[in-house]
Amino acid sequence: MDNSAAITRESEENQRIQQDLDRKAKSKNLLNIIIPYIGLGFLFVFFIIVTQGKFISTINIENLITQSFSLTIIAIGASFVYAHGGTDFSIGATCGCAQLVCGLLIVSGYPLWIAIAACILVTILGASATAGIALGLGVPVFIGSMCVRTTFNGILQYVAESGEVVIDYKQYMFMNSTYLKVIILVVFLAVGYYLFNYTVFGKYNKAIGGNPVTAVQAGVKHKKLIFAAYVALGLCVGVAAVFTLFRTGKVTGTTGSGVEFNMMMAIALGGFPMRGGERSRLSAAIVGAVTITVLANGLQLWGLDPATINCVKGVLFVLIVALSYDRSDGKLIS
Repeated sequence: MDNSAAITRESEENQRIQQDLDRKAKSKNLLNIIIPYIGLGFLFVFFIIVTQGKFISTINIENLITQSFSLTIIAIGASFVYAHGGTDFSIGATCGCAQLVCGLLIVSGYPLWIAIAACILVTILGASATAGIALGLGVPVFIGSMCVRTTFNGILQYVAESGEVVIDYKQYMFMNSTYLKVIILVVFLAVGYYLFNYTVFGKYNKAIGGNPVTAVQAGVKHKKLIFAAYVALGLCVGVAAVFTLFRTGKVTGTTGSGVEFNMMMAIALGGFPMRGGERSRLSAAIVGAVTITVLANGLQLWGLDPATINCVKGVLFVLIVALSYDRSDGKLIS
């Protein structure tokens, strides 16, 4: 009887401890979801005050929509890559190279649809190359993306050495329409949300990020899914590249630089887990992308120069990593 009572007490104690751990985990997860929204709200209020209301003027709201469009589109595609624990440091270089190809075709007199299709094809090719190198050679995706980044950067700088590629964007004013961008953004958000949460494509990518060994043992064709995730990212980068070109009107040797860093910051700021897994949320990447745009726009409107803005971003990124790094097992927990 004494042994039976002791076992019962031990079982009850274990259940109590487990319930306590589950409660703490749930609270922590809820906090990780809420904090990015609180941070975004804080930035809005802060910049409204320091810019004396200019931040929410009609002109600046349109600027925010235009500026956040490209990074948000990329964030939708990047969510599938980061969900399985992947990354891609080449998206800035492929974005710049795609704009170069698009600009050259337009200047050469090719129809607009051919230039746009070529632009998207270049970014899909770049993302596919990153995944292909990693999966085909069995090397970390970091190596594959750096190889692609170096190659595309070299092409961009070599061609752009002779001078900027400039297009007469006034002939394509409809490409800068805020309404067009909102429609496209809504479509991408709807499709991305459905694929990420309700299809095998999204669910299995999260499963691979959670436990790749278990996912493979369960019959998940991880290589095909990972490759498809990079293709989706390439598609989104291509669409963003098209609209970026028609917004800036020119391509230089530095076009596209910093896109990958902004994307990584968006992932971290939005509370998207760096290792992917079941806690991956598309909304986290979107909130992060909007936050980065609000931060850059607000600091610029406040009067800070671009170099200082980049310094602020760098310091902020270090703080985020410092706060979200779990030193007990070497994993990012944000």
